[in-house]
Parts: sequence; structure tokens; C-alpha cells
Amino acid sequence: MSSGENFGIEVNFLTGRFVATCHNDRRQPEWPPHPARLFSALVATWADADEPDPSERAALEWLETQPPPGIAASEAASRKVVSHFVPVNDTAIVSSGWYKRRANNVSQLTAQLHAELTASNGEITKKAAQIQRKLEKAKQVTAQTGSAGYTNPSSALAMLPEQRGKQGRFYPSVTPDNSRVSFLWDVPAPDDVASALDRLLRRITRLGHPSSLVSCRLTENASRATFQVGDGDLNIRTFRRGQLAALERQFPHHGGHKPRSLPYANVRYRSVPATAEPPEQEYRSTVAGQWIMFEFMHDSRSFPATRAVELASAMRGAVFHHAEDPIPEELSGHLPDGTPTTMPHVAFLPVPYVGFEHADGRLLGMAVSVPYSISQDARRALYRAIGNWESAAKNVHEDDLKLTLGAQGKAHLRRQRGPATLVSLRPSVWNGSSHRWVSATPIALPRHPGPLNRGSATSRAKAWDAAESSVALACNHVGLPQPLSIEVSLNPFLKGSHSAINFPAFNQNGWNSQPMRRQLIHASVIFEHSVSGPLMLGSGRFLGLGLMRPRPIPETPVASTDEPDA
Repeated sequence: MSSGENFGIEVNFLTGRFVATCHNDRRQPEWPPHPARLFSALVATWADADEPDPSERAALEWLETQPPPGIAASEAASRKVVSHFVPVNDTAIVSSGWYKRRANNVSQLTAQLHAELTASNGEITKKAAQIQRKLEKAKQVTAQTGSAGYTNPSSALAMLPEQRGKQGRFYPSVTPDNSRVSFLWDVPAPDDVASALDRLLRRITRLGHPSSLVSCRLTENASRATFQVGDGDLNIRTFRRGQLAALERQFPHHGGHKPRSLPYANVRYRSVPATAEPPEQEYRSTVAGQWIMFEFMHDSRSFPATRAVELASAMRGAVFHHAEDPIPEELSGHLPDGTPTTMPHVAFLPVPYVGFEHADGRLLGMAVSVPYSISQDARRALYRAIGNWESAAKNVHEDDLKLTLGAQGKAHLRRQRGPATLVSLRPSVWNGSSHRWVSATPIALPRHPGPLNRGSATSRAKAWDAAESSVALACNHVGLPQPLSIEVSLNPFLKGSHSAINFPAFNQNGWNSQPMRRQLIHASVIFEHSVSGPLMLGSGRFLGLGLMRPRPIPETPVASTDEPDA
């Protein structure tokens, strides 16, 4: 089958129930079903074949490289969890003392045989042959376990279900309003991959507990996702590159029947309630991602937003200094030859205090913005770099991290753990969904509009029109549609923001590798459809310029008192 522009995997729960325990609480049910559980079911189905199909393996390896899927799942009612006491399955018919003595004897004889063979350079001596015969005899347990005449009657009786010890088991389950669940990807699947995945899916019989019987198939007409990757409060286990290999490495240790832990990547999801009305179309830029927030210490909160690029560059340098080589291009922003990458990559964003009644434009923290689309390898490289930086600080008995600003001194900061006390450092301030977005720091235009305040009235008007067009181009560069309206100004639209002319010149290399000065300008942008953040626009979007904040329509007064900062 052809997968079109995107594809989905549809799972139908045939009994109307899903029985699976939450990975971190055995008494709680899992809902929605986690993508990592689905991937494991696909792998088990593939491996159970008499001759596993190489094309199906290739399809699984392709699937594990895709971004975390959206999940379309209805609300579900959970059944009251009660404990069920069931007979223990691993009761032994020999005493533990006998087993320990026999195991110790085997270990000792094995060590003696190894020592004798080492001394004789591998030659089977008379003594080695004698030890070997004793070892073979010690390993023979048939007489003890297979003959009724030698079996301990009390141990044998303990094998009967009514005589076995009982252990509590929990079988939490949910009954969804709709027994169909879909996993959705906004990427096309090649025809050969789609065909192989569909064959695998049609052979899956259960998901979770054996009582959760399912029918699965590949689909192109899935419902809208009700759980989406984003800055939400749901931690959902997904799969990642190398998942198939990780499952294969684990199998020899559990054999498919012993307890084991499922390898997974933990991804934060947010719930998007389903509505009776068709949902409004919503866009998200290619630079949107999860923020790792760092808070400036009190003595380092005097930096104005005009120093955003300087502090962002220092933060970037500190992280890269502690990163392991080679640094992935999705982290560094450059290819191995030094040319800029075309892929979304990590951004370093000083966060200003703007948009509130008493806002003064000071920088309160730093956000490391990790695009949702980057690979797990790049994500892990970033996490290791930050961990190395924090470990290096602890090694010299320092609680805070430092940013060196040359002759301008140092800034002290600390990674934020738990809810932010300062409102401006809360992700909800920056990653909301809105039709209108306003610049907190000026946008570095991708095309120079010409002199804005010099020349004739006609030339100035053309320059301002060109500036608006350049802002629209900046929106297109991050995957957003053409705005409905754009208002540009050298002066800010948010309380506390600094005028664009107060920021230092921002230079970038042009196509001829010559430094090119980018025009800085503030903008208020309105889109026809809602845009979810975080959002950064312009040529300096990875170094703190063009940081946008969602604002309502119609425009509210510039000085807002809705969320005062400390």
C-alpha cells in the first residue's frame, strides 16, 4: 500500500479493554498505550516467524528512526484495581539447601579443572580426566528430580496449585470510550516499508496483557491526535534509533518469559481534548522545541536584553566546551566542513523580563531550546555536555555554573529543577498557542530592507515595506505560512523591551563569506491560523534575537499585570 504524505498505525482492542500496568506504578493502568509497547509487539511478531523476513526488519529499523508519533485515543474509564493472589510458578521440587550445595560443588570442580588444564597447557592429564568425570556427575540431577523414589514428597506436593505459595498480582485495565487507538506520523512511509509494516501489524494478536486482544493495520485515514509531543505533563515511553538492537541484546537474558525492563525514550506529551467541532488548523515552527531552563543567580540579573547575543554566545561556548567530539550538526549548527546546516538545531536564548507592568528588560535566565525534531543522538550529546559542565563545577566545589564574558565579568546561573518561581522563566509564557506573536528581542532580518530613516519619503516607504516582506520571509524560513498582517517598528511592542537601535550590530557571513550586517527590527505578526510556540524568527534566532511572545487579539494594553514577576 502507499502511505501518502503521512501514515498511521491503527490498533483496535477487540474486547473493548486494554490491560497493561503503568511502568512506574504496578497498581495504575497505562493510557494511552505507549509507542514503545507497540514497537516491542512488532519486534516480537517479527522474531516469532520461522524465518524472520529481512524486509520486515528493515521496516522496523526505518520506523525506529522516525520522530515520536502523535496518539489519537479517546478518554478511558479505569477499572477499580484489586489484588489477585495467584500460585507462584517457580516452586522448586528440591530444597534450596540441596541446590546451593550442588551449585557450589559444580563451581569448585570447574575451577579445579580450569587450573589443571592451565598447568598442563591444555593437555588432558589423568588428574584432569578425573576432575572432569566428577564434574559431569555433579551436573547430572535427573536422579534427584526425575525419580519418585528420591524426590522429597513435601517438595513434590508443593508443586500442586493448592499447595503453592500465593503472591499478589494486579491487573489494572481501562475501558476506552472508543476501542480504536491510532499512532500518527507526519512523514511519508516508502511503499516497501509500508507493505512490510502492514504485514507485521496484521499478525499482532495482543498488546499488553495476553487478555488485550487486538487487530492492527496501517492506515492513512486516522483521527486527529489527542496526545501530541510538547511541553505537557504526560511522560510517555517511545522508541528511538537502536531500539531493535537493544531488544535483541536483552532477549538472551530473559528468553521471552523472565522479568525484563523495556528500553525506551521518555518523551513529554500534552493532552489535546477532542471537540465536536472540527479543530482549528494550527501551525508549529521548525524551531519549536522543549526548553532546558537555567536561572541567573540574584547577582547576575543585571544584564539588559541588549546583551542577549553576547550571553547566548557564551552559553553556547560553555556547552560546546564540555561536549564530546564529534559534536552533531543538530547541536553545533554546522556541518563537518564548517558550513551552516540546513537542519533545525539547538538554540541558546537569553530570557528577558518583558510584557508585564513593571518589566524592565533584564535577563532572568537562559533557555537551551531543543527542537522536537532533532535526533536522539544529538539530544543525548547535549544532555551529556550539560551534565559534564555541571560535574566540572562540582569538582571544584561550586554550586553554580559560570559564563565568562571576557572583560565584562562573569554570569552565574543554575539549571532550573522543578517549577519556576519567576513567571518569565515558565515555559507557558513562551510556548502558548496564538494568532498574534510579538518580538521580545528584535528580529535580525534575513534580507536588508535598505535605509529606514534616511532618504526621501518614497525610499523610506519602500524600505519599511521591504522590512515587512523580510519578516514574512523569516516566518517562511521556519515553516510558517504567510502572515495576515505585519507591523514593524524600531521601537518595541512589549513593555520592558529595548529599542532595536540600542542593540549592538549583528553581523553574519554572507554568501561570499564577507560579514553582513543584519537590520534589527521589532515586529507584531498576526497569522490566519493559530501558531504554537516557542517561536524565534530571523537570522539570529539561534542566539537570542527574534524571540517572540504570544499575545492576544485584539491587542491589550502594553503594560500587563496578569502575571507579575518577583
